[in-house]
Amino acid sequence: MKPITILFFAGKEWLSKDMSHYAAAFSYYAPFALIPLILVSVGVSGFFYGISFVKNIFLGWGTVFGDDLVAMINIAVQNLDIEVHTYKIPILATLFFCSISILAFNALAKGFKKAWEKEDKNFKSFYSQSLRSLLFIFILQIYIIIIISIEGLLATLPYQTHLTSLAVWFFSITIVFMLFYRFLVSDSPSNQACVLGGITSGILFIFAKNLVIIYLETKPVLTVFGAAGLILVLLVWVYVLAAIIYYGAIVAHLYDKTLTNK
Repeated sequence: MKPITILFFAGKEWLSKDMSHYAAAFSYYAPFALIPLILVSVGVSGFFYGISFVKNIFLGWGTVFGDDLVAMINIAVQNLDIEVHTYKIPILATLFFCSISILAFNALAKGFKKAWEKEDKNFKSFYSQSLRSLLFIFILQIYIIIIISIEGLLATLPYQTHLTSLAVWFFSITIVFMLFYRFLVSDSPSNQACVLGGITSGILFIFAKNLVIIYLETKPVLTVFGAAGLILVLLVWVYVLAAIIYYGAIVAHLYDKTLTNK
């Protein structure tokens, strides 16, 4: 099967397997999980590089999604950080934040299993997937530490162009997608398929990023809904991101099926 044919059939499978539903499910959990994950990532990476430096890196990454959204997330992280250091967050709230982060990745993994035709529903599989999601969070922290070191090295270069920044961003997000496909679910596609799915998702994300920004600039979301509009903007971003991730997952699955049928 030719690459163009794989992309076409991936679109058909994306629709037939109702990936939009799974993308919406993930976007429900993601806003609750995002702030604690950012706080953990800043804390872990800050241990190696310093909190101020890491926060600046994260804010630089966040500008891709718009200044207003970055400001909202930054305030939320600061508030949560203050509460953590003053020990005002109850134990139940801490458990909630930890659990919701795992559930968010579980929801994403459920979509992968649907895309890869490996769906399961018993409690044992839920428990196993929860441990897998926790492991993935650990892997993600390692990757963030590595990518921050790369960002630091690039910052020392005398000349940086927009093309260089775009290439680094594309590389970073593509690797994240590949990590999703390879490690979030135990029975994942082959390494080669994960690479193809990651590259496909990375390219789509670069295009979708500009389309979403144009959409948000032409639609009066913040004007109509006020502060709540920022939450809607976040939900739009997460939904688009999840939809792209699932498309790449199906591309990886079809690529493996093509190799099997040869």
